[in-house]
Amino acid sequence: MSITIEIPPSIENILNKRALEQHLDRESILEQMLWESAEHYLVEEYSKGRISKGKLGEMLDMDIYEVNDLLDRYHIKGNLDLETFQEGIKTAESLAKYDSENTRDNNDIELRKV
Repeated sequence: MSITIEIPPSIENILNKRALEQHLDRESILEQMLWESAEHYLVEEYSKGRISKGKLGEMLDMDIYEVNDLLDRYHIKGNLDLETFQEGIKTAESLAKYDSENTRDNNDIELRKV
């Protein structure tokens, strides 16, 4: 996609300084700055609970490990509240109980077949 914009002189100075320091052309630096801004925006959206960690990864084309590293760099902790966390624990426990009962039932069936 191509967009034409007027860059204010103060931003142009920052762009030129960064391009000089990183030995890159201004277009590459502008692309980096745009990506960093989008990343910052999405991390803020995650920290406010407006998007999930999965959606954050999807929008930034990152796997869960990269997302966790990104959130660490921004010093963002998980956005689960205590109630949601406790519900998740209950769900996991009930699934584990169900799985163990199914395994036991399947073992009984197999034993009867022998």
